[in-house]
Formats: sequence, structure tokens, C-alpha cells
Amino acid sequence: MGLAAWGEPRYLDRLRRLVRRGGNGRYELDMDYFGFLGGRRMESPALAELLGRPARHRAEEIGPFHRDVAASLQALLEEVLLEEVRYLAGVVPLPDLCLAGGVALNCVANGRLRRQGPFARLFVQPAAGDAGGCLGAAALAWHRLSGGRRPAPLEHVFLGPSWAADEVAALLEAAGLAAHDFRGREPELLEATVERLAAGRVVGWFQGAMELGPRALGARSLLANPLDPAVRERLNRRIKRREPFRPFAPSVLESAAGDSFELSSASPFMLEACAVRPGADLPAVTHVDGSARPQTVSPATQPRFAALLEAFGRRAGRPVLLNTSFNRAGEPIVCSPVDALATMAATGLDSLVIEDFLLDREALPANLGRLLAGWESERGRAPRPAELPVSENLYSFV
Repeated sequence: MGLAAWGEPRYLDRLRRLVRRGGNGRYELDMDYFGFLGGRRMESPALAELLGRPARHRAEEIGPFHRDVAASLQALLEEVLLEEVRYLAGVVPLPDLCLAGGVALNCVANGRLRRQGPFARLFVQPAAGDAGGCLGAAALAWHRLSGGRRPAPLEHVFLGPSWAADEVAALLEAAGLAAHDFRGREPELLEATVERLAAGRVVGWFQGAMELGPRALGARSLLANPLDPAVRERLNRRIKRREPFRPFAPSVLESAAGDSFELSSASPFMLEACAVRPGADLPAVTHVDGSARPQTVSPATQPRFAALLEAFGRRAGRPVLLNTSFNRAGEPIVCSPVDALATMAATGLDSLVIEDFLLDREALPANLGRLLAGWESERGRAPRPAELPVSENLYSFV
């Protein structure tokens, strides 16, 4: 999805052979080009023959061919999805479309479905991959046990574990870490955070219950100044270490989203791409094609994050921040305060806000990583993924 914007759909005609369309909304894959039923690879050798190139090795540089294949696949996906939703609209003439499944995380396709599809409203399950099946199971159980009542609308996904400010204070004291204590002084905490963001620092933001799903939505986020054109390179070099073609997303105060982005409705789960308005000048969160994947933030569901955006807007002119997941390459999003501190110790993160406490790298001991490892081992910990007795090839079909 991210790479597609850098290429042209030159291989679209060839890739259309992978999908055979039928009537009544049906389609099937041409299994000559796939190997996932009988082997350990998704594709068969026939796909490489079709495209005229072998599969790319992980260390191989991404070139024009790969960019064009990505653009072609994205175009094919959007074609198929549009055909499907138009068929659905004819069968079930309702105004609303709800999507789930991993493909529903393709926010570029979602944006096109909203703009060109037949449905008036689009809802995408925010944990649309396999992990989000728990939400559907809970909704179905509620429907059955309540005699057919529908659950209330899903307004947020801050459903994970949380730590009170006093618990964080105890952790910092036990680890011997110096931090600015802003308990009872939220406006001062926000202004101190804005000072650091305006100065070009990357700030870890750890607040409340953790988000469910793959998107960082302001509970476990890395934040930076979206007006700084150099911040993307700094984030990639010092912390994320991911492919440079991948864009970073913005979070924006919901009431001001239309000033910077061509959004037709709120997007609280960061699941729809749209155009950045001319003149918005947000280089760190604007993709090569002029698009962005914004998260709209409401004070009703995220009061402190919304207040931070408002405070940054007073300083910078736009209540927008770069927001990416709080993790380093190859690791999941941080969950606990210890995870957040360990990530800070292992990366170039400049500052960290955990609940009501603010830590700056300059004030931390040089041996923070070893200190945390020892502190954690004394108290016991859950096994790391590599230590679990589960095959890495395990996949569940439901």
C-alpha cells in the first residue's frame, strides 16, 4: 500500500490473470499462480514467470520494478473491492457498509470505496485482522443473550491494560529514575511536551489503556512535529528503522481536521487515506502522492491527547502531530511502562511522557537498559515470543 504510490500500474493487465470474476459477486483465484495450499510460499513459480522477474530477496534493493508491481497490485485490489461493494449494494440496498478482515486495513482502498462506492457511510473494524475476531464474538454473544439488541457503537478501542500515575511513580522510584512530576498539573505537562515537540524532539506518549489493533491512536504513540521535513529521516534512522518509502500518519483535532485534510467524516481509527489540502504544509506526514492517513481525535474519547493537539496548534498553527506506533523494528507496540522505558533505552527517543511524568534522555543513566533488565528479572516476567513452545509457521483458519 505504501510502496504503490511510488510506482505506476504497468503490470495491471498481467496481474488481472490472478483473479477470475464470476457472476453474482463471485470471484476465484487462479491457483496456478499461488502456492500456499501445498507449500510454504504464497506464490508459485508461475507468478515470477508472469512478471518476468524472480521474487525479491529481503536484502535486495527496492527498485522501479517492485514499485510498479506494488502499484499494479493496489490497483487490482481496488478494482475487485469496488466490484464487490457495488454488487452488495444491489443485493442489500442499505446506506451503510461495514468491513473487517486484514484487507480492510488497506486505508487507500478504503478511501476510494468511500469516494466512489455506492454506500453513504463506511465503517471499518479498527482491529480488522485476526486479532479483532474477539470484538465480533462479543458483539454476536451480546446480540444473542440480549434477545436481538444491537451493541452500542464502537467509539474507541482503548480496551487494554493501563497503569495509574501512582503505579508509574513507584516504578520510577524503584528504578532510581529522575522524572518531572506533573501530577495535578496537566496544563504544565502539555506545555512542556509541546516545547519539546516544537524543538524537534521525538516524544514517546504513554497514556491510559492500550489500544486494540495495529494502529497507534494516542495511547502508545511516538509523536513528532509534522511541520519538520527532516523528522521522518530521524525517526527511521534512530528508532523505527523501517523502509523509507513508508509514510508516517498524522493525528489531528477532530474539530479542525477539515482545515488540513479532505475528509468527509471523522476517522478515529486511522483507516482511511485522503488528500492533504493545498497549503497545509505538513511535509512529515504527507505521502509522495499528496495523501495522508489521518486519525481524528475527539476530546470525548481522548481528552488529554486532544488537549495536547490543541496546545500544539496554538504554538504551530495547526493542531496536527505525527503519530506512529511506539516500538522499534521487529518488536510489538509497547504495552507496559517497563516496555516504554526499555524502548527509550535502546533507541534514540528524546523524551518520554508516561501518564503524569516526563523524562528526558539527558537525565537518564547511561546504563538504563541493563538497569531495567535487572529490575525486571528480579520481579519475573512473561516469556518472550521466541521462548514460547509454538511453531512460527502456525496459522489458524476459522
